[in-house]
Amino acid sequence: MTRFTAGALLCAAVTAVSGCGVFGKDGYFRDRADDYQLADSLPPLQMPEGISTKNQEELYEVPQISGEVERGSFVVPRPQALSVNVGLDRVKIQKLGNRRWVLVNQPADEVWPQLHYFLRSSGLQLALSDAGTGTMETTWLTFGDNPETKDRYRLQVESGVQPDTTEIHVRHLAVPLNMPANGPVEWPAQSSSPEREGWMIDEMSNALATDATGAAASLVAQAIGGGKVKVQVMEPAGQEPFISLDLVKSRAWATVAHALNTGAYRLHKEDSDLGIFYVTYDAERELSEEDDGWFSGWGSKGEDKLAKSAEAYSLEQVLANIDVAAQGEPALFTSVPGVGGAPASDIPGYIVVMREGQDNVMEVRIRNTRGKPMSRAKTSEMLMAIRQNLI
Repeated sequence: MTRFTAGALLCAAVTAVSGCGVFGKDGYFRDRADDYQLADSLPPLQMPEGISTKNQEELYEVPQISGEVERGSFVVPRPQALSVNVGLDRVKIQKLGNRRWVLVNQPADEVWPQLHYFLRSSGLQLALSDAGTGTMETTWLTFGDNPETKDRYRLQVESGVQPDTTEIHVRHLAVPLNMPANGPVEWPAQSSSPEREGWMIDEMSNALATDATGAAASLVAQAIGGGKVKVQVMEPAGQEPFISLDLVKSRAWATVAHALNTGAYRLHKEDSDLGIFYVTYDAERELSEEDDGWFSGWGSKGEDKLAKSAEAYSLEQVLANIDVAAQGEPALFTSVPGVGGAPASDIPGYIVVMREGQDNVMEVRIRNTRGKPMSRAKTSEMLMAIRQNLI
């Protein structure tokens, strides 16, 4: 005699009675998702005699609807998993010039353990892991298509330009296979192979974007960056506000140039040797750049009269328009050739100046086209517009 388990008997019983309306619309296991549409109002609660009552107000008043309302079926959509939504914006590959790095919208102490997991799951062993400096170095490895060399990677984890973001910079090194492995490693200024660097960046960014392990933080990685803020809008008392960028000059110039051609700004002329940008600023531009919607056809989207008028001026004309006698402090244009000398003109836009301050920190200030400081409120507003678009 064949034996049936309890599970098999239960399945058989359910199958046998399924035709009797167990799972149908009127069955026992029916879908109750739309039952709320059939709910009726109940009379107010009646208190027993001798007990005082306190009038209560309706917290969620249901409006009275005249006429018959057609009840249709409605399926409440289930939310996507956090890992599905988060990977779209949480991890990006940034590029400025010939430099690429991974930007993660999480603090460094949360990204650090995720990088460890990525390297372990990829079969890469670490020769160095220093959370104090934010440095990871792999052991030597070889690629099958190039057996004559051995390769090594260094991951540099830093706090990002924007708050609560992390940058991961990758450096690749390839040396002859017979080079001693125990000697000191001299990392080049640029990767030995841009292709090998790109492979690591792509693999790492994909792994971080799909990581669903949670937001566990590393206590030792909280020291990454030493609490130093890379970018700040400084507003010293009695002086004009400015942006302080703790970045190398080439990176600072590139990221400011990007910010000055985004949102309300348009970049028209620039000279990195002089450290000067000529820009226009119009807050209406940010509104006109929204996705197509109700007002997409309104205004002058695609026709920027302010930018068009600014394009008619050369940087030489802008510099010649600066009032040398009334520059304000600090004197930003004293060493710039071609400043002043022309009759005052009503040139639209602004001049953004980048200079190196103390401790190799780059400082960004903004003036009108006469070279004069503006009001403190206007200057802070325009600097913050630069600050939020830095990468």
